[in-house]
Amino acid sequence: MEKNKKQQETTALKPIGQEERRGWISMAFVQAGICVCVPAFLLGALLAEAMPIWSAIISGSLGYLVVVIGMVATGMIGCDLGIASCTTCEAGFGKSGARFIVSIIFAVNMVGWFGIQNGVCGEAFSNAVQAMTGVSIPVVVSNTVWGIIMLLTAVFGVSALEKLDKISIPLLMLIMLYGIFLAVKSYGTGSLRAETVQTMSFMGGVALSFNFTAVGTITAADYTRFQKSRKDTVKSVFYGVFPMGVVTLVMGIVLTKMSGQYDISMVLIDVGLPLLGIAALVISTWTTNSTNAYSAGLNIVMALKLKDNRRREATLISGIIGIILCDVGILGHIEGVLSMLSYVVCPVGGVILADYWIVGRGKKENFRPKEGVNWAGVISWAVGAVIAYFIKIEFTGILAGAAVYLIVERLIPSSSRSGAGKIE
Repeated sequence: MEKNKKQQETTALKPIGQEERRGWISMAFVQAGICVCVPAFLLGALLAEAMPIWSAIISGSLGYLVVVIGMVATGMIGCDLGIASCTTCEAGFGKSGARFIVSIIFAVNMVGWFGIQNGVCGEAFSNAVQAMTGVSIPVVVSNTVWGIIMLLTAVFGVSALEKLDKISIPLLMLIMLYGIFLAVKSYGTGSLRAETVQTMSFMGGVALSFNFTAVGTITAADYTRFQKSRKDTVKSVFYGVFPMGVVTLVMGIVLTKMSGQYDISMVLIDVGLPLLGIAALVISTWTTNSTNAYSAGLNIVMALKLKDNRRREATLISGIIGIILCDVGILGHIEGVLSMLSYVVCPVGGVILADYWIVGRGKKENFRPKEGVNWAGVISWAVGAVIAYFIKIEFTGILAGAAVYLIVERLIPSSSRSGAGKIE
C-alpha cells in the first residue's frame, strides 16, 4: 500500500526530497521525449527552405546547443532547491509576482502548446485513417481521444512519463531511421545537392531553433528537480536534448529537401506504410504533449493557490482546457502563440538566472522567497520583453531581463542578497 502511494505523485510546489530523486539516465529519456514532436520537424523544414542544407543543419544545431546551456542553468536551480520552475521565481518576482504573473504565463503557454500539439495529432490521425481504411473519423473525436490518453500519462506524474519515454523513444528512433531509409529509396538524394536561395541569416536560424524550445528552456526545473546532483542535471539535459533535437532537426531538413514533406509520419504514409506513419505521429506527439500538461498542472496549482496535493486535479483541468481550445481552432494562431511564448517567457528566465546565480551567488542557502511582489523582477521582466520584441530576436529577452534586473536590484534589493534563510 505504501509503495502504491509513493508511485502516485501528488507533490507540486513543495521541495522534492532526496529519496524521490532519480538517476540521470531516466530523466534523459524524459528530456528526449520533450524534444521529439511534429514542430521539431517543422523547424527543419523552415530552415531547409530558407538556407543551404549545411547552413541549416549547423545553425539549427547551434540553436539546440543554446537551449542546452539555458536548460542546464535553469535546471541546476531546480536540482539544488528541489522545486518547480514557477517556485524558483519566488525570490526574483516575489511570491505574489510568481503567482499572478509567472505561473499564469507558464500555464497559458503550456495549455496552448497542449492544444496545438493535440490538434496536429488529431487531424493527422483522422486523415491517415481515412487514407488507409476509408473510414472517416471526425477530427474532434481524434483530438479528444488522443488528448485524454496523453493527459492521463501526465496525471500519473514523472514516473509515468519516464516509463512512457523509455519505451517510446527507442521505438520512435527505429521508426524514424527506417523512414529516412525508405525516403532515400523512394525520392533519391539528388535534391539534397540543389541550390537554395538564402532568405534567412545564419543567426536567424540559431534564434529560430531556440524559439521552438524557449518555454522548455525556462521551465527545465519542472523535471530537473528530480535529479540527484548538478552533474546529473548536466548529463540528463545534454544527452536527452541535444542528440534527439539535432536528429529530429536533420530529419526535417533532409525530408523537406528530398520530398517536400517535413513530417516523418506523413512520409511513411506516402511510401505505403501508414501504420508506421501513425505510430510515429502518435508517439512523437504523446511524449511531448504529456509534459506540456504536466507542467501546466504545476503552474495551475500556484496560480489558483490550490493545496499541494491537488497536482493531479490541476493537471486534469489544464488538459481539458487544452482539448477544448484545440477543438475551437487554436491551431490557426500558431505563429502568434510561438512569438508570445518567446518574447514573454524568456525575460522570466533572465530574472531567475540573475537572481540565483549572480545576486545569490549560486548558493541554495541564499535563495529566500520574498513575500508580496519583488518589483525589481517585475520591472526587469517587462522591460526585457519589450526589448526582445523590438529587436525581434527572442532569446535576447533572457539577456535583457538579466541585465536590467542586475541594475534595478541594486535599488530594490532581492531577499537572495541577504545570504540567510531556507525555503519554507
